[in-house]
Amino acid sequence: MIKFRLFSVDFKIDFSFFMFTALVFMTNNYSSVIMFFLACAVHETGHLIAMFFTGAEVKSISISGLGINIMQSRKNLISSLRSLIILSGGVLVNLLIFLSGIFCSDFENINLMLFFFNILPFRNLDGGSIILCIGEMLNRDFTAEMILKVFSVIFFLLAFFLIYIYGYPVFPAGAVILYYCVSEFICL
Repeated sequence: MIKFRLFSVDFKIDFSFFMFTALVFMTNNYSSVIMFFLACAVHETGHLIAMFFTGAEVKSISISGLGINIMQSRKNLISSLRSLIILSGGVLVNLLIFLSGIFCSDFENINLMLFFFNILPFRNLDGGSIILCIGEMLNRDFTAEMILKVFSVIFFLLAFFLIYIYGYPVFPAGAVILYYCVSEFICL
């Protein structure tokens, strides 16, 4: 793991990020890879902009093969509503870019893909965190947890079914979904 500090923010880059990047570049479709990383950067910038406007401070940014995690500082805890705004910032930026129609269609489609992936109801993604945040706001933590568990079972069965039926072509996406489903049950 590579660690450094920049502008009072701790950065951590896991070696799995470099492995993921190397595997992606093996597709030889360099323009799509660059657009994907640009769309990811835009997504995370949406979170950072929302953090700025809600007064949250960034404590650390961790980058791994499974994504980017921005942690806020505990010294200025924010309300559930502000957390909801921050969690929604990334997916809203991806959706706005898709709907704007001003970029090349591949970039717009990658942003739409990132939007749908990040709103999946897993606690490690924006969608699951949004569900938990709304549950906290409504004082329904147990209901939010149950929603995540039910969706995890549904997505687990769907991913397993797609891998079984279609095999290799859907294996990478199915494997990622299976990972998030299993991690949902580990994170009780």
